[in-house]
Amino acid sequence: MKKILFFALNAVIFSNSFAFSFSQKENPYKLYGYCKVAKSYGDLENAYKYCQKALEKLPDTPYIYKETIVLSLHLGKKEEALSLLERYKKHFKDNVDTYLFVASVYNRIKDTDKAIATLQEGEKLFPNNPKILSMLVDLYIVKNDLQKAKETLERLIKSSEHDKASAYFLLSRIYLFEQNKEKAIQNLQEVLKLQPENKQAAILLGEIYRQNKQYDEAIKLYNQILEKNPRDLEILNRLFQVYVDKADYQNAEKVINKIIDINPRDKDAVLKKFLLYIKEGKSKEVIQDFENLSKENPDNLFIKFILGMAYENIEDYNKAIQIYNEILQKQPDNKEILERLATAYTLSNNYDKAIETYNKMYLLDPSDYRVLMAMAEVEDKRKNTKRALEIIDEALKIAKDDATLYFMKAIYLDKLNRWEEAEKNLQRALELRQEFPDALNYLGYSYIVREINIDKGIELVRKALLLSPNNPAYLDSLGWGYYKKGNLEEAEKYIKMALDSMPEDPTLNEHYGEILIKKGKIEEGLKYLQKALSIIEKEGEAEPNQKERIIKLINKVKGEK
Repeated sequence: MKKILFFALNAVIFSNSFAFSFSQKENPYKLYGYCKVAKSYGDLENAYKYCQKALEKLPDTPYIYKETIVLSLHLGKKEEALSLLERYKKHFKDNVDTYLFVASVYNRIKDTDKAIATLQEGEKLFPNNPKILSMLVDLYIVKNDLQKAKETLERLIKSSEHDKASAYFLLSRIYLFEQNKEKAIQNLQEVLKLQPENKQAAILLGEIYRQNKQYDEAIKLYNQILEKNPRDLEILNRLFQVYVDKADYQNAEKVINKIIDINPRDKDAVLKKFLLYIKEGKSKEVIQDFENLSKENPDNLFIKFILGMAYENIEDYNKAIQIYNEILQKQPDNKEILERLATAYTLSNNYDKAIETYNKMYLLDPSDYRVLMAMAEVEDKRKNTKRALEIIDEALKIAKDDATLYFMKAIYLDKLNRWEEAEKNLQRALELRQEFPDALNYLGYSYIVREINIDKGIELVRKALLLSPNNPAYLDSLGWGYYKKGNLEEAEKYIKMALDSMPEDPTLNEHYGEILIKKGKIEEGLKYLQKALSIIEKEGEAEPNQKERIIKLINKVKGEK
């Protein structure tokens, strides 16, 4: 019965014959009701006309004014809306809600100045009204007038009827935006005095303490919250991070174990525990712990996954491979596990199996060209650079505008002694991504080492260093550029900086040794060249013909002694 009545009413309201034939005696509240129903059905034109007619009959009714103004804005009748808005403001000027509504409309149409002026007008009639002050604060922040926002908030705080805690919190955010952490802390402390259980304020204050390295203050704050709710995982995670930053790994371990006890399926917590143990150098402990966790949670494949990575960390690749294959029996299409398995095969020099695994991944998603990139790296690693180049060309058919692919192609072409093609691909990579530090450095170093254009090479390397300061490879390139220019002091300075960061890099040892020899420090220079050879014997060449080049230099220097 109710449904029949509803549809009958709907038919009357929206029938063409009835729609706008208003009677002089029509009940204005009934007209307003028609307006609301029409609006609910999305018929804004009819809704607007019903509200207009209702407003004519009830000009002293603020909510009909508001509805009519909002509808006119929805219909794009901005001039009509603003005209009505001014009439509304004059008609109800003695009501604080009038100024709030008018300001909200101006703010809605992006006229922030008018919104502020309206509220300031209202404030003269209603001094220190918290609603007006609160909206003014929001608008001052929109205008980026933080000084006025702060002044207004201070007035809000003095208003006994307002929520002081919210004002203090907003004030703290403004001070934080201004990098005034001391003031931010003071205001957050005021929030917590008024609302000790305000978690949002406590988290923000704890994070500021952590950034300021006030670790004990952060720990005290988080523990106060945990006294009331010891299973609050968000606070426990933040407490864990503070202990890690403080290098208090013992307490960090206790906290992360508690998190895992509460939620053993929390992948993030399990991973954090693994990384914490690695940071502590507890390789054997992490394996034992995760073996136990795996037995306690046999269906938790993520714990098994972490266990596999733990075995990778101690270079027991066979055990890692075994675990990954166990997981794949239950989840054969898990790309993350397949990727780890392929990596483990690569690290154990089982390149055929690595390629086979990457092929499985590629069949799962032939659009994922990153798998082809990984395959190319494996082929290059096993000295099959021609095949690596072919694979990158296949990847480029999928992603022709990927700068990294052109960069990789350039490296392989360079290894195959096809420099001119390599140069074009490096330039293409930089066209696609101007701020590509590795490509900038590679091209710059190539210009330097080949003596094509040393000054241009130095310029490119400097651009790379702006994007990645203190990168050892880039520092080496810059130092080598100065060496080629004959500036041995600058050359030694930059390459020594790089060598301090990467003492086991063969190229850095080679370059530093050569600079020392050039400066007359023969014996010391030869030691670095010999070290470079020793590293190459273990790990292979970092550059084509590097071993032969170093041996020639050693023989030449010894022959001249």
